Amino acid sequence: MRTESEHNLLQAIFNEMQELKQTLKHQSERRIGRAEFAKLLNIEPETLDARIRDGRYKKPHKDGRKSFWFHSYVQSVILDIESNHKAA
Repeated sequence: MRTESEHNLLQAIFNEMQELKQTLKHQSERRIGRAEFAKLLNIEPETLDARIRDGRYKKPHKDGRKSFWFHSYVQSVILDIESNHKAA
């Protein structure tokens, strides 16, 4: 039988492993810039900026001066929009 401190330690290790797993996944994932994201949504980049300010979409990640979103996030936004149009 495990003590509470052992359980907490195992939980902390598990959480750290999950974070590392996500980090590694994102490192190999394609990055999408502002212009491409807007084009995929069929909107102007300025409209994308407004939607980010409104909280409709996540703010981009930064790599120095470059802003980007991961491909998986962009795909989830596109799929969400498509499912909302089909439901309407």
